[in-house]
Amino acid sequence: MTREELLDLIPAYALGALDADDRAAVEAWLPTDPEAQRLLAKYMELAGLLALTAPAVPTPVHLSADLLERLAASRPTARPATRRSWLPMLVGMAAALVLLAAGLLLLLRPGDPGAALYARLAAQAGRREVALTPGLELATTGTLVASPDGREAVIRVENLPALGADQTFQLWLVDEAGARSGGLFQFANPSAANYLVLPLEKPVEQYVAFGVSLEPAGGSPFPDRASGPRVFRVEVKT
Repeated sequence: MTREELLDLIPAYALGALDADDRAAVEAWLPTDPEAQRLLAKYMELAGLLALTAPAVPTPVHLSADLLERLAASRPTARPATRRSWLPMLVGMAAALVLLAAGLLLLLRPGDPGAALYARLAAQAGRREVALTPGLELATTGTLVASPDGREAVIRVENLPALGADQTFQLWLVDEAGARSGGLFQFANPSAANYLVLPLEKPVEQYVAFGVSLEPAGGSPFPDRASGPRVFRVEVKT
């Protein structure tokens, strides 16, 4: 893929509307191109402003899939004449999202600070990336991305299991001294791409692993270990 073609993908990347292959191509290229990083920052800012125009509510899975097909079918085959023309294109794409979803936010949920942080870290040279290992015989996939100094980290995860009314996810931070809870969390659409910002107290390389378990609504009754099955784990030290 040429640089011109990659530049044309930035607006869709800012909206989270790329397929896995295109997203991987953009994330591999971004750290090498400072101009592209600046453009992405502008589009992420615009996407965040657009998020204020619609309520953040869950999107039906079939609607998200249909929208991805529409965006893929409408992707331009040639680069716009000028980069300035990308701004109207991005606004048009965002407007289409809002209209197709009847005023609902879709896909990336640009107002999510985890998504914005993930995009910023993924664009940095020297970043660290570690793939997660799923549990529960699930199709859960995702990647931890950490800043070069290890003081910021986000996990992008897809295909989490659906929660029951009395269940929650619990994050665990594991170091040489043992495990401690990183908090309870839920996502409106667990099967979609979601972002989990890690509450680090020290650089990421000083941890052994990070994990998520499936727990009762109040979390594990144990302060230093899970009581429910493992959803996934990210091994920092192997």
